[in-house]
This record gives sequence, structure tokens and C-alpha cells, in this order.
Amino acid sequence: MSHKLIISEEEKQDITNQYENIDRRLLNFLIRRVETKENYIGKQFKDFEPLKVTEYVFKDLPGYGFTSFNSKKEMERAIINMLYENDFIGEEIYDIKNVLDTDRQKVIKTIRKFLNFILEK
Repeated sequence: MSHKLIISEEEKQDITNQYENIDRRLLNFLIRRVETKENYIGKQFKDFEPLKVTEYVFKDLPGYGFTSFNSKKEMERAIINMLYENDFIGEEIYDIKNVLDTDRQKVIKTIRKFLNFILEK
């Protein structure tokens, strides 16, 4: 079963007001396309519940996504790869050597804010 994240206008305003140094278009792009799928590993045994795994996939971008078992760094890297391979960001932002580039920092902050937002839901 796939669920689309619903974000209210008030939540969207809170996100953008708290973090002025983020790319709003990129944040909206990611929020509109992310879908969650909950899967359970194992079966119920006595008092133990099956392990819940949440899978995050991107609508219209097949093959890109991550699960709740990935670390935040792996999730961040997966999103950067997805954006680069689909020509949403350029080489200068994708290249890890440009850590001090302000545009790259803005994209990274946006991705981290997005991850914080979806992981708390």
C-alpha cells in the first residue's frame, strides 16, 4: 500500500520560514514526489511484533528510493545521485570536492530538511 505525504500550507510555511537558506523549489519538488510504503518483515511471534520497514520512493522516478534502514547520509547521497542523474543539479553541486560552494550547501541543507520532515511523519 502506497501513501502520499500530505503537507498542509501551514506546515509548508513553517518549513520555509524556519529555514530561509533552503531551495524552496527543490523542497517542493521532493515533497510532491515522495511516496511511502510500509512493509513488515517476519511474522508475529507471541508478544513480538513484525519488524516495520518504511520504503520511500519517488513518483515518476523509478529505481530511486531508500528505506528506513538506511542511514541519513546514505539517504542524502541517494537523493543527490537521483537529482544529478536526472539533470536537476549540475556537476558543480554533485562534486563532493566543492563542499564550500554556497549553492551546494543550499541544496544539501534542503535535502537534510526534507529528510528530517519525512522521517518524523
